Amino acid sequence: MPLPDARPEPAVLLRPLRPDDLAAHASGCDDLVDRWVNGGRASTTEEHLAWLERMAHAWRAGADVVDLAVEDATTGEHVGVVGIQRGLSYLRPGEVNLTYTMYAGRRGRGYATAATRAAMQLAADQAPVTRFLIRCDPANHASAAVARRLGFRHVGIVAEPDGWSGDRYVHECGSG
Repeated sequence: MPLPDARPEPAVLLRPLRPDDLAAHASGCDDLVDRWVNGGRASTTEEHLAWLERMAHAWRAGADVVDLAVEDATTGEHVGVVGIQRGLSYLRPGEVNLTYTMYAGRRGRGYATAATRAAMQLAADQAPVTRFLIRCDPANHASAAVARRLGFRHVGIVAEPDGWSGDRYVHECGSG
């Protein structure tokens, strides 16, 4: 439940990524995105484009792992990316990991919370979900705040089978 003095979440739309998102995506991926998503390494234009094409194909193919564009529903501006991930080594059947990245200049406005809420609904509409997970670096306080705003429970620092270690947040959904 939002705090009484909190700003309302912006209205967002999720849509498949496409190659013509290159300019918005590449310019939005600043040092902060590189730090949390790429281990500090900046992607090349070619890598951004290849990733956009992979994600467009993943959506069309109904893949278990897909990232979607987040648009401001009022302006149509592409403000970030949200991911829905199933079938990964650290997930049990019915579990969905969620990821989110808001672009430079778009953070702190509620887009990540709104986009993640929309991704949860989309994932649940696609297939039964028993539990949502959010994983983040313990130093990434902004990411953790999104999980808390959405009612996720902090489990603690978890070492995952995929080699990643960090904070894990969960939101139980019942039988899906």
